[in-house]
Amino acid sequence: MRRAYLYGDLLFETILASGGKIPHILRHYKRLAHGAQALKFDLCGLNEEKFVEVLEHELGEFLLKNPHSKAQRMRFVLYRTAEGLYLPQNHETQFEVEIANFEISNEYKAIKGAVYLEQQKAPGPLSNLKTGNALIYVMAKIWAQENELEDALITNTSEEIIEASSSNIFWHKNNHWFTPPLNAGCIAGIGRELFMEQVEVQEKKCMYTDLLLADKIILTNALVPQRPFLLAEKQFIKE
Repeated sequence: MRRAYLYGDLLFETILASGGKIPHILRHYKRLAHGAQALKFDLCGLNEEKFVEVLEHELGEFLLKNPHSKAQRMRFVLYRTAEGLYLPQNHETQFEVEIANFEISNEYKAIKGAVYLEQQKAPGPLSNLKTGNALIYVMAKIWAQENELEDALITNTSEEIIEASSSNIFWHKNNHWFTPPLNAGCIAGIGRELFMEQVEVQEKKCMYTDLLLADKIILTNALVPQRPFLLAEKQFIKE
């Protein structure tokens, strides 16, 4: 994984498994394949069928060793293996799968957070992908912890709020749901996709006042379908 370590030259999928099943597995493959095309990865024979086969096999092996595990967090990492510096000598890839226990709850308490302002995320063709270039999320989480918060909201270069550190964001106002559009720079989340299929959602740019005046704010990702979000009393607004 040399290139992955040096340049973040990878894609990953975080996948929830429970009861020996992997819900939405084909959605994850579709997103991975889209990202591979954008990054010019050669999938080297990794197709939908093999993706399913690999994950189901790895899950089965994990459950044999952990028979009491009820739910699992799976991480599929696809990375370019070529030699070279910034310019790879070829686009061949390999993959690795990591699995850990995950606790599913029917009730998730609201998490408190604020807007992270020390770094912004630039929108573009790669901004919707789950790549190894994730330092903004790492630093946002560190910032949140330093300020005794549970999460942080990310802004783009137009100072629009686009997502949380590991989730997409939705807000509810006047009987309507809203979420930032993908072209604002947020990750194209599986949880986002599923929620937008369940309820009518309007895509619009999100400013701080939209959340301040919202009736309800939720975060979604592949592991937790919906989690309430509260803005911190101290808002950390730039002077």
